[in-house]
Amino acid sequence: MSPRSFLLAPRHLRWWWALVLLAGLFAVEYLFFVQLRVGQWTDQAAFVGWTQWWPRTEILDPVREFLNLLPWICAGISGIFLLYRVIRDRSFLRAALAVAAVAAALLSTQILKHLLLGRPDFNFGTAGNSFPSGHTTAAAAAMGLMYLISPPKLRPVVQPIAWIFATATGLATLICGWHRPSDIAGGFLIVAFWLVLASAILQRIQPLAPVVSESAWSRKIGIGCLVIWLLVLAASVLLPHPHIQRIPEALLIAYAILGLVHVTAVSLIAGLCLRSVILGPTRQLQN
Repeated sequence: MSPRSFLLAPRHLRWWWALVLLAGLFAVEYLFFVQLRVGQWTDQAAFVGWTQWWPRTEILDPVREFLNLLPWICAGISGIFLLYRVIRDRSFLRAALAVAAVAAALLSTQILKHLLLGRPDFNFGTAGNSFPSGHTTAAAAAMGLMYLISPPKLRPVVQPIAWIFATATGLATLICGWHRPSDIAGGFLIVAFWLVLASAILQRIQPLAPVVSESAWSRKIGIGCLVIWLLVLAASVLLPHPHIQRIPEALLIAYAILGLVHVTAVSLIAGLCLRSVILGPTRQLQN
């Protein structure tokens, strides 16, 4: 069977549907959690919950210093990995497309945050737009680049390690009081969108691998995360919304946990969309 014949029957999410899904999730994140009062209140409640608890610990300053250094750390890791792959393979196509996707993600995040998107002021202490998160975008973009250009045999190992690092970075920006859950989710979705687009282009001109082992679990987990994300939206509407400065402690804890679930679910959706495009279209036809 020729390599091109492997492209005829992808068993995962198809390329362009992945882009539609990611763009749709990004739009809902912005419209609900930034533009609507109820969504913005929920986002701010999760942020307030963590900012009230975390400063009591002794590791706040070291974690914040790490977050300050994070863009440089991510750039160093991905740069070394990229250089190694270019020298080893003597091919610039995959590297060039991966770098272009990362640059597009970083640039679009800054343009959207500072020029195009705004945040209405509902007197929740949310003046000024922070959607999407630049720190999350940088970490996810660097880790996604490593996954995209890694050798086929290493991708099943590289992807979970890389995305765990990116997810931990996003959660750290929430816990340390730097970003709200929707900011972090927006960063993951932007990175996934551009990397999925680059992956789809690569699949058309240079398939990544002829055969990939069965992994239907990824689709099941992805659907489960979508359900959890919808439940986060429902909980955001149904839970009580007292004055933002007078939230009972039990309710504040609930919103803080809801923020963690929100970020983790979107991170997994973004990572599995990228995995589906890289691995799905190269799956061998089943008899």
